[in-house]
Amino acid sequence: MISTLPTDCLNKIFECLEEDKATLHSCILVNRLWCRISVEILWRNIWDLKCIDQIIRTLIDCLPNESKDLLINNGVISIPISNPPLFNYVSLCKVLSIPHLLIGYCTYIEILTQDPKNYLIIQEILKMFMKQISSLKEMDFSFIEDDYVFDFFYNKYNFLNFINFPGANDCLKNLSELICDSYINSEFFLQLSKICHNINSLVIKFEETVSVVGIKELISCQNNLKSISFTCNDGSNIFDNDILNCFKASTKHSNTLIELFLFGISLPSIFTRIIFSNLRFLKLVLSINVDTLIKFLVINGKNLEELSVFDCNNNSLNLAIANYCPNLKSLYVNFPSNGIEELKMIFVNCQQLESIRTSSSSRLSGKRLLELVAKYSPKNFHELNLREVNLKSKDHLESFFSSWKDRIPLKPLSLIINGNGKGPLNNNIIRKLVEKYKGLGVIKKFEYSNK
Repeated sequence: MISTLPTDCLNKIFECLEEDKATLHSCILVNRLWCRISVEILWRNIWDLKCIDQIIRTLIDCLPNESKDLLINNGVISIPISNPPLFNYVSLCKVLSIPHLLIGYCTYIEILTQDPKNYLIIQEILKMFMKQISSLKEMDFSFIEDDYVFDFFYNKYNFLNFINFPGANDCLKNLSELICDSYINSEFFLQLSKICHNINSLVIKFEETVSVVGIKELISCQNNLKSISFTCNDGSNIFDNDILNCFKASTKHSNTLIELFLFGISLPSIFTRIIFSNLRFLKLVLSINVDTLIKFLVINGKNLEELSVFDCNNNSLNLAIANYCPNLKSLYVNFPSNGIEELKMIFVNCQQLESIRTSSSSRLSGKRLLELVAKYSPKNFHELNLREVNLKSKDHLESFFSSWKDRIPLKPLSLIINGNGKGPLNNNIIRKLVEKYKGLGVIKKFEYSNK
């Protein structure tokens, strides 16, 4: 007799395969139990554009009879007689992506005809989602790459009315992740704020139009907001600080926020007067106001574990990082040509540091930088990513590897170097050098490019 694992053990094993779609698909063919467990995992998030056509066809097969009749009677689609689906696939979904749903069904030509029939099938699928999904976890209605054609169709037929469909309250009440655009009508955000109070992760792409009232209310109503990501791709920095006044009025969000990501949006000045007691991850890209950031780090730097500041070469900022961020584990920051002492201070003061990624000035000596890493980096440091570093000889690398070999305790190093044309290092020579020190247990991973 062939022994079988208990179902709960199989569930745990299959959970480890969540990102391995190919293996999960192969498990479907083993037996009904394996098939059921695999399908439950695969259908949590179905929005893979590689197979979106098949997904849409399956969703159409799952539509209730009244929806199919509506579509047939309106000449939207002819639905062939088929066997009922093996599972209630829709009930397994935990993620809803309206852009993917729209793109999966409507071509550019169909959208440009502005035929309302194209909307009916999306409407019926959304009705099915709201009614059959007991607890949606993630929802995305932010369009990819500012596609104005889909965006026009999206607004014309008011896709957001799904919030009023039967079952929407139960479906959305446990939503934990929301991705959206700022121009969506405030009324939608206000309605959503009455239903969703436990969003953990909020991602908003800011456009020319910002629904301040609705977004502000949605943020205010959350009980456990852990991650905020705001982006403004056009560089206009149109963000309205009034949206975040709720942080000033209450400590609820300042006590729960763990991660803050701002792209093309300056750090709000009101944040320099608020203590974020659990903030661990801060990422800022473009539109960096150094003075505001330094003031923020003075009161909030001590708990940070990861800090990324892109496209900012400033010694005052790097000095502030050394003085006010003692518990950093990962850092991405740039160093000016005269910023070598600030790097040394970061190593000396940030004793939990494990990883640094940096773009240095072409005038900053790569040899000197590596010497500092070898001599002053903390004992747990093991990952270095250098961009535009100026290394003129393989001897600089060999000296660095030799010094690293003598560290106690020895932690194998991951080193990534992008010379960006700065330095005449020969790849073949480097390869031999790396193999030597890999054999000695000094190097775990090495990548080099001089393009």
